[in-house]
Amino acid sequence: MTLIQPPSDDVLDRAAALLAAGKLIAIPTETVYGLAANAWDPDAVAKIFAAKQRPATNPLIVHIAAIDRLDQAVRMPLEPTLQRQLDCVVDLWPGPLTVVLPRSNRISDTVTAGRDTVAVRVPSHPVALRLLERCSFPIAAPSANRSNYVSPTMAKHCDGPIGQPGIHQFIEMVIDGGDCDFGVESTIVALRPEGPKLLRPGGVSAETLAERFAVSVSELTGAIAESEATSKGSETENAAMLAPGMMKEHYSPTTPLVLYDLAQRMALPARVGRIAFKPLSDADAARFSVVETLSDSGDLHEVAKGLFAALRRLDHAGLDLIVIDRCEPVGIGMAIMDRIHRAAATHSS
Repeated sequence: MTLIQPPSDDVLDRAAALLAAGKLIAIPTETVYGLAANAWDPDAVAKIFAAKQRPATNPLIVHIAAIDRLDQAVRMPLEPTLQRQLDCVVDLWPGPLTVVLPRSNRISDTVTAGRDTVAVRVPSHPVALRLLERCSFPIAAPSANRSNYVSPTMAKHCDGPIGQPGIHQFIEMVIDGGDCDFGVESTIVALRPEGPKLLRPGGVSAETLAERFAVSVSELTGAIAESEATSKGSETENAAMLAPGMMKEHYSPTTPLVLYDLAQRMALPARVGRIAFKPLSDADAARFSVVETLSDSGDLHEVAKGLFAALRRLDHAGLDLIVIDRCEPVGIGMAIMDRIHRAAATHSS
């Protein structure tokens, strides 16, 4: 019997009860599907790490129903500098923005990888909000896939061992909220006394945040290079990461993935798939065994929405190699290229 359930009131009531009992479920958000647990229950949170085979050094994002529940995850009141920074972006909630702030005592070391800060957001998916409103606790919910694999953007991605061993045997249900609108994970920004820093690009652009914080994009994104160093250190020294999504190798299909410009200098194997951001010429398309076109016009929001699903489809197609386009790392393009570089790192390092 399928784990996938419609988002009816009865199903959401049952889902809230399962979470309260320390169980795991998969939930939709506007970014990707999440593997959800009661963020106040360390034993339940530990099940997330076991199900995903996720390193304990990789913290989780905590989801709350509204800004007035921020104290469920964050130590309040905030210092004035941090409160001013939060005020600059709080109107972007609900939405694909995660902020890193000092954690509440109710949030355990398991959630934060032992750090004194927590990553928190208010999702905009109506089903996620309806569930959160039913819970008296916040929900920890990283992507509902095994660690380092391609994130799920459809309910069916969470129900069964697709592409590699799945997480379906660890969960009680998958709530079907349809296809995710953004298709890449949330933007993460650390709010700090010395100023905000972007830790992961996502659904809210760096340009939007820089304008809100009245800083330059380069000043805001300076931490991206730091995040690479952090991820490498965590792999070799067991150092806790500042936030999720900072591992050098992440979002990876099992089939080798290379960027198109690199593939042009390679001797290609027999069966090659292509992920194109806009339609190819007939001659170009004929070079590949299968082509996934993510947008009729090259619209990068459409590309982001379809990226992970296309990677999963080609990963199941018996190919020797997947070749993927690139774009300028501007706007949502920064998030797209961040995911592609990390997905390709497994096979290029």
